Amino acid sequence: MASNIHISINYQILILLILAIFYLLVHNAGKEKYILFWGSAWGLDLIRYAMEYAIEYGDMPNTFLIQVIVYGLLVISSILFTYGFQSFFEVNFLQKGLWIISLSLGWYAVNKILGSSNYIAVIPMYIFLGVMSIFSGTLIFKNFKSSKVISSLVIGILLILMGIREITFPIIKHFNLINYLVDFDLLYSLKVILAIALLMHFYEIASNILAIIFHKQEELMKSLNKEKEWLRVTLKSIGDGVIATDANGNIEFMNPTAEKLTGYKEGEVLGKRIDEVFNIINEDTKEKVEIPIEKVLKTGEITGLANHTALISKDGHVISIADSAAPIKDSEGNVIGTVMVFRDISDKREYEKLLKQYEFIVESSNEGIGSFDLEGIIQTWNKGCEKIYGYKADEMIGKSIYTLMPDFEKEKVKNILQRLLKGEEIKSYEGIRITKEGKTIHVLVSLAGLKDELGRYIGISFISRDITKNKKTEQILKRYKLLFDNINDIILFARYEDGKIIEVNKAAIKAYGYEMEELLKMDIFELCNCEKEELTQLLDVEAERGVLLNLQHKRKDGSEFYVEANVVSVDFENEKLIMTIIRDITERKLAQEKLEHLGTHDILTGLYNRNFFEEKLAFVGKQNIVPTGLIICDADGLKLINDTIGHKAGDMLLKTAADVLRKCFRGQDIIARIGGDEFAVILPNASIEIVEEAVDRIRKMVENSKFTFEKENIPLSMSIGYAVKNNSFKKIEEVFKEADNNMYREKLFHKRSSYRKVLDSILKMFEIRQPKLQKHLNAVKEILANFAEYLKLSQVRIKNLELLAEFHDIGMVGISDKILDKVDNLNEEEKLEFQKHCEIGYRIAMSSPDLAHLADMILMHHEWWNGQGYPLAVKGEDIPYECRILAIVDAYVQMIDEEGKGLSKEQALKEIRKMAGIQFDPILVEKFLAFMKD
Repeated sequence: MASNIHISINYQILILLILAIFYLLVHNAGKEKYILFWGSAWGLDLIRYAMEYAIEYGDMPNTFLIQVIVYGLLVISSILFTYGFQSFFEVNFLQKGLWIISLSLGWYAVNKILGSSNYIAVIPMYIFLGVMSIFSGTLIFKNFKSSKVISSLVIGILLILMGIREITFPIIKHFNLINYLVDFDLLYSLKVILAIALLMHFYEIASNILAIIFHKQEELMKSLNKEKEWLRVTLKSIGDGVIATDANGNIEFMNPTAEKLTGYKEGEVLGKRIDEVFNIINEDTKEKVEIPIEKVLKTGEITGLANHTALISKDGHVISIADSAAPIKDSEGNVIGTVMVFRDISDKREYEKLLKQYEFIVESSNEGIGSFDLEGIIQTWNKGCEKIYGYKADEMIGKSIYTLMPDFEKEKVKNILQRLLKGEEIKSYEGIRITKEGKTIHVLVSLAGLKDELGRYIGISFISRDITKNKKTEQILKRYKLLFDNINDIILFARYEDGKIIEVNKAAIKAYGYEMEELLKMDIFELCNCEKEELTQLLDVEAERGVLLNLQHKRKDGSEFYVEANVVSVDFENEKLIMTIIRDITERKLAQEKLEHLGTHDILTGLYNRNFFEEKLAFVGKQNIVPTGLIICDADGLKLINDTIGHKAGDMLLKTAADVLRKCFRGQDIIARIGGDEFAVILPNASIEIVEEAVDRIRKMVENSKFTFEKENIPLSMSIGYAVKNNSFKKIEEVFKEADNNMYREKLFHKRSSYRKVLDSILKMFEIRQPKLQKHLNAVKEILANFAEYLKLSQVRIKNLELLAEFHDIGMVGISDKILDKVDNLNEEEKLEFQKHCEIGYRIAMSSPDLAHLADMILMHHEWWNGQGYPLAVKGEDIPYECRILAIVDAYVQMIDEEGKGLSKEQALKEIRKMAGIQFDPILVEKFLAFMKD
């Protein structure tokens, strides 16, 4: 039996240890207070039970102090059980429980004093613990109906059984020891089962919580998806353009507004770099502007656009915009993308421009226009005010408006302002003011209230007109009527509501070609291309300041002319009118357009000029457009034509060359005249194959091109050079230089043949003009060749003499037929003009590779031996030998003209001898006379 007792006791101690450890672990896992309280209570029970066992079967003395300690452990464990029940059920019955415990303590103390048995002393405490357990079990049964947690039902039954055991414990103690131990085995078996039930309870509660968590997560995901879809729809529907990119600046999203503003569809641009789609420039300089997204990617900060930025859409349309870009960051603050929001502010820009115009009108007006606040302190003061009152703006702004008024006028003005601020309409009133010089003047003042966004008055605006000199109404009306009828500007008055014309001046009748009655049946919108809604909207905004418009008006015959119209709405005899002052600016407009055209175009050919060409060339270089072709062309023979048959023919040559180039190139190619005879063409995005095809087209067209001058067809010849910028590293200036060098290389290559063609055409034309001269040249050439043989000159000199004989008078092509036809009777002015043929011939020879070595001889073939010739007045042997020979033969042929008016050969030779040493080389004269005699 003793062995069974020890086994039971050891079993109960083991169970208490296991329960204490279990509740400690469960508390650490679940962090539930009632587990901590119950585990601690059963831990104290373990200590109490061990002490009772030691007292009964061990060596521990059963003293009063030991009994108090044992009872104290029972009380503390009872309190902890009570805390546990309160925490578990969230029902506050601790205060009542403490009262019962206090009563039990009193019962214990009284029984100890009376010497009663220890079992009698602890009966109330056990009854309290039993009642608490039964009450807790009952509450758990009620909780089971709502929670449906099966473990709660088990825990309720166990707590009721444990309560019954606690209540019956003192009675069981009076039985034998075996019953006592069996009772304890039953009690701690119940506690083990309770621990297991609590573990099940935790599991079920945890399962329910996880189910709730999963349900909440599912709901959260649905909510997130819904918010994501809401955000997508919002971004798609928002009125501003939205573009989102990744961290590399590649587009990931574009809303419909962005599609509309950029001209690109979202499907076209997804994955593309933002700078391929979002092309922005400065509105004023037209220079490219950095995209805010690029700056955001560099700095990671929110960035906005500079003012006056414009977006160039896909179709080239320019839109004023404002925008900002912000980084998209992950949870660690890393930039993973950007979002840019932008909007069209073109209307705002136009409004700003109009605002400046309105401000200009106010500042330029001779009327005194200004404003003051409700205290009468002046806020604005225009030039008209300065003129009327003598005070500058900086003298009056910040001063009281009453400074300008005599004392008797101030009360009157205050009453008018009060009426105005009460909503009464004050059209205008006459008043008296004092100028800076102290002079009293009469003014006509118009007032209007200034309101803020909420409709509250914040000040008064005024317009003053000095009416001192025209005080009398009749005089004012007469003056304005006279001005209205006789002013050169057109003046129209029309009803505001429908634009019907009610008054016009004489200038309007003259300008439009309608009679007065016809105009009064029309409305102003029949005369111009302005929409009624547009005009009235502008006037509503600027009713008092007016609108300055540039329009096209129509005459009765349907013709149009440009006008500058100053339109303002006015109130006249309780009716709102539109007053328009119109000035015909057609001549100014056409002159402006002509100046703009002249600024970029060559006057003669109509092609672009050099300045425009250089700007475009610089632009191509700056934008680094690859590939870009350059073609340089030179019109061959321009100088020869200018020097021989005049600049008029040279101009025709250049126009013909320009027409050829126009027909050979695309619309986007830039054709310019960059020098006197030099043309250049820029071919953007043109490969070497395209450039070479264009050059072939030029060559073929040049071969078949001529221009007609004085019934003679003169062939067109052009030297061409070209080069292509085919990589980003090659500078455009180097490409131009390469093309220019290639052109000069070709010019040198066929210079001789091209000049010969032009020269032959000129000589043929001159031969037709002066057939006598050609006959004379042939005679000179024949005699000169024989005379050169007689002089036994070298073959080189003989050849030069033959060429000199043929071309010495080539400069005559630049002399008018009127002078050539009357060589013998020229006045001094005509003689000087005729003598220029030597210089003209010299320039022609210098321009021709075949004649360049004869240039000096052609220049000096009219020099005299004694130095009295022209054009250089050289003499003697300074005159080239060939020129001295030619002079004798040329004079001889001239004198024996066979037209019936010339001298005989003998007479001619006699005249030659007479001029020896004067006009001719005397030695050559003797040789020529001998030659002619033989």
